[in-house]
Amino acid sequence: MKRLFHYLLFSIATIAFVACGSSSNDESVSTDSTTNTTDVPATLLNGNGTTASVTKQADNDEKVISTVQVLTTEQFVEKVCDINNPKGFQYKGKLPAIVDFYADWCGPCRGIAPFLVELAKEYEGKIIIYKVNIDKCPEVASAFGVESIPTLLYLKPNAQPTATVGALKKEEIKKIIEDSLLK
Repeated sequence: MKRLFHYLLFSIATIAFVACGSSSNDESVSTDSTTNTTDVPATLLNGNGTTASVTKQADNDEKVISTVQVLTTEQFVEKVCDINNPKGFQYKGKLPAIVDFYADWCGPCRGIAPFLVELAKEYEGKIIIYKVNIDKCPEVASAFGVESIPTLLYLKPNAQPTATVGALKKEEIKKIIEDSLLK
């Protein structure tokens, strides 16, 4: 009986590790193949396959999903921080921000994506929420030591970043926003 219990425990752990630890396919969808923009993550598609409020910024080549911004490495360096800065981390933003390190194949990442869109709408003008795909921007993830996803990085002007690892509930993220980012 004890041996069966250990076998089941090992099997469950293995399945959980494989589910979030291997890259199986790229589910990202581009809504317009003629533009030079970041793909819209499948995690932010509506159930019918259409995008959730995707708009094009006139001043640069990024897509904004509601108020969540999906960044390339170049955009991250431009808007958030220079990952090769010899002086260390220096946040460039004026508003507090959350950076969601994710991958399209990660189930827990897909689970928190709707919360982040809702929170971005709720706190519009107070915080900014960015998404960085670790498969497309591995150098950014590496610069912050991201080893597991989802990882949420919390940024405030003139402060060092903090992070959480794992799929938090919406209420937990909201508490961090209220207690840390907006104070």
